[in-house]
Formats: sequence, C-alpha cells, structure tokens
Amino acid sequence: MNQHVRTFLCSVFIMLLLTGCAKKEDKTVIDETKPEKTSGSVTVDGIEFHYYIEGAGKPLLVVGDALPPARATSDELRKHFMFVIMDSRMNIPSERQTAIENITMETLVDDIEAVRTELNLDDVCVLGHSINGILALEYARKYPEHVSFVIMHGTPPYWGDRAINAQNEYWEAEASHERKEIYKQNWEDVTEDSMSKLDPSEAMIQWYILETPRAWHDPTYDCSWILKDVYWNTEFWDQLFDVIMVDYDLARGGTVETPVFLAIGKSDYVVPYYLWDDEREKLPNLSYNLFEKSGHYPMLEEQELFDKKLIEWISSH
Repeated sequence: MNQHVRTFLCSVFIMLLLTGCAKKEDKTVIDETKPEKTSGSVTVDGIEFHYYIEGAGKPLLVVGDALPPARATSDELRKHFMFVIMDSRMNIPSERQTAIENITMETLVDDIEAVRTELNLDDVCVLGHSINGILALEYARKYPEHVSFVIMHGTPPYWGDRAINAQNEYWEAEASHERKEIYKQNWEDVTEDSMSKLDPSEAMIQWYILETPRAWHDPTYDCSWILKDVYWNTEFWDQLFDVIMVDYDLARGGTVETPVFLAIGKSDYVVPYYLWDDEREKLPNLSYNLFEKSGHYPMLEEQELFDKKLIEWISSH
C-alpha cells in the first residue's frame, strides 16, 4: 500500500450518512403506531437537514452518518421502532454551510435537538454508529429529558492517539496472516494518482471498501451496497476528527444516566473491543454486548442475535 495514499485517506477516516427530500412548512405530528414511510426537511441556521421515516413504534433517531447503519439494520427492528434517519453536516456540501471550522460538538448535538423538536418527538431512542455513537451519547448527556435509550455500535469510549495506537496494536497482534494478505492485495494496485482522479467523497468510499479486512469479520465482504449514493464532506470530516473528536473522553462532563446499549465486534480492528475494558463503569446504565463473529457492523453481521439482544434489553426497561 502506498503510504501517501494511506495517510491521505486516513485523515478523513471512517463511516457513515444520508439522504431525503421534500420541503416542510409546519411542524409534523407523527402517528407512531403506523408504519410510516415519509420524508421531509428541517431548516436549522439556514441549513436544510433532510430526513426520512420508516417503520412503526418507538421513535429512533439515527444520527451522524445515518444512511449506512440504517441500511444495515433489519426490517424486524422496524416493527419495533420508527426510524427517523436524518442528515448531518457531514453529508451536506460545504457550499450549503458556513464556517465549518467553527462547528463543535454542541453544534451537532443542537442540530439533532432542532430536528427532534420540529418533528414533535419525545422520549426518543438515539442511535449512532462508530464515532457517531459518541454524538448520540452526548445528545443524551445534554438533553436527558427527551432520551429514553442510547444505542451505539462500533463506538469507542475515547478518541485520539491512544485509540489510534490501539487500532494498530490490535491489528498487528490479532489479525490473521490470511486477513493481512487480503488487506495487502486490496491495496496492491492503488496509487496516489488513481485516487486523485476521484472526487474526495468517492475516494473516501473507495478507501472504506479497501479497508474491509479491518472493519468486517469476513475480510472479503462486499460492503459497497451500504455506501451507494452516500456523500461525505471531507472538509467536515477533517473538522470532526482533527478538532471535535481529537481528545474526546466520555468521562468528561456530567454522568450519563440514560440506559446505553453498546454492541462491539470481536473482529473490529477499527474500534478494538478491549478499549472498553476499563471504561464500562463510567456509564452506570451500560449494557455491554460483545459479538464474537462481527467486526464494525454487528447489527448486520450477526443480525438475528443483535435484534434479539436489543429487543429484549428494551423490553426489560
């Protein structure tokens, strides 16, 4: 693998996002008992955030990079939850935003609150995948009165050099020779020049596909269907990872009392499961679930088991 390519693409790092349509004038009152399939948009600070809704039951806000994890989640869960899959600033082109360098965690949390308020939702679940699980957790920290449950999968308890070093150590120590060979072959013919011919969002998606052996239990899995029509704003990703999340630690700030369901994969070399070994007690109502045959996407890789655990956990509260 060309080291320059790796460095360039890693600067924009991991996962996932969204689309929608339609303009909305008045607040929407949603009947949670009906299997809604609708879409609309909410304007916040002059930015139009699209959303779409599917399923029936308890409102479930899918935040951050929402489209891939929503696609990876089963139809069975849509019988129990009304999925509200919303845009994030990471999916909106820079020309439709202003001052990306000024975006903070509070900005992103308040975007979620604006959408929730406009849709007249209360007592919601909040779901975030990967680094966006942190966003879901921080939303519950700031607005606990509106959140009944937090669902996170593939989410680290902290970020920065400590987490990145753990990634590399886990890969070197635990990845099989076969997995490493597949990874090497994926990158064999990739050059900086070939990547530069793609637009930045396409390059990120291509990078993610090439990184499959690090993210999936099956190192040959074709994840391209999850990423279809996804747009990533690389300028935002730089802000997210280099500024907003650079030294994140969940222990900072007030205690999160909201019940949290965490799903982690044993074969996840993006977020090694042992990052949580000394962190679990920092969330007093944490349900920690390790999936032995999953990587970064346990909700898809062990879907039946994931659904069973989540539904039982929700029902027990």
